[in-house]
Amino acid sequence: MISGMAFSQKNDDRLTPWFFGVNGGVNFSKTYNNDTFAQNFTGRNKTGFNLSGLISYDFSDYVSINSGVGIISKGYRIHNDTLSTNFKISRSIPAINIPLGLTFRQQFNKSRFITERVGLVLNYSFPSDSDTLYNGSNRKFRIVETNVTPLYPLFYLGIGLGGSTSKGDRYEFGLSYQQPFGREMELHVAGGEFLNKNFLLNYRGGNLQATFTYHFNLGNFKKSDDYFY
Repeated sequence: MISGMAFSQKNDDRLTPWFFGVNGGVNFSKTYNNDTFAQNFTGRNKTGFNLSGLISYDFSDYVSINSGVGIISKGYRIHNDTLSTNFKISRSIPAINIPLGLTFRQQFNKSRFITERVGLVLNYSFPSDSDTLYNGSNRKFRIVETNVTPLYPLFYLGIGLGGSTSKGDRYEFGLSYQQPFGREMELHVAGGEFLNKNFLLNYRGGNLQATFTYHFNLGNFKKSDDYFY
């Protein structure tokens, strides 16, 4: 018991307020909710992934500032319900995200906590200036994408449930929503006979994320001054 207490004390002494984190998970995105679809057309959620590296600094046991850089794949799905085959166009859009925000923690006990996260994300997407997508070889409907703003900010808000390890690292399961301030693309949809039914949609890049994050305390990477033989 004495040996274990001594090891724990030495480990606590080496901990720092700096953490390096790895974050990964899935996200769900779609076209702008307030847009109006033509009859027999519907929008569906597109499932994507996100992976990022994070750096954070603890101002106290309860507040941290966070930043990092990551990649995200999001997009949209449009269905033409009059078709029995090749009835959808599914689009994945890769992007780089750079977040900056605050995390607030409330402890259940020494090793369990809940979190609230708030901040901004700078998004840069990689679509072409203009692209045309078809539902398949029969080409019964199409979407013409027009890029509006590939670089734009988003506001994010999230909650999480996490814990601390015996070495001072932290882990967290979280949900967050990213809300854009503008729009990324215009989508000109055409369907029907001879593609004569046309309507406009907007893709803004908002998304809901479910993630797992592991934060490594940088103090655990320091070389120990103690040598055992």
